[in-house]
Amino acid sequence: MKPNIYIITLAVDDLDRSLAFYQDGLGLGQATHGGDHILFELQGELTLVLLLRTEFDKTAGQTDTSGDYSSISLSYQADSKQEVDEILQMAVSSGGSLPSEPQEHDWGYNGYFKDPDGHLWEIAYFNS
Repeated sequence: MKPNIYIITLAVDDLDRSLAFYQDGLGLGQATHGGDHILFELQGELTLVLLLRTEFDKTAGQTDTSGDYSSISLSYQADSKQEVDEILQMAVSSGGSLPSEPQEHDWGYNGYFKDPDGHLWEIAYFNS
């Protein structure tokens, strides 16, 4: 299995401030606005998403920010819902943890795991 990392998501407190920093300050180019997030298409098929911290925490199932809290997630694109579940199980078997149960969405299916150091990973399958 060769990982397909396609999204880096950063939790941010202020979308306008973050937009100015990444678009104007770093020159990342045009952004797509989505209400609670901003999306930048980077080289290849990589995407940077700036997501409001409150939504990030809710989506990732992070309710306690005092422990192994993460404000960044790396997203891996799976080929099926079954692969999402398999990768989540491999992560847990290898010492990771699940902050929440996998979820069905209009766009597909996803789940999160934290590695032993608290780094957050999203495993997602998109409906065709």
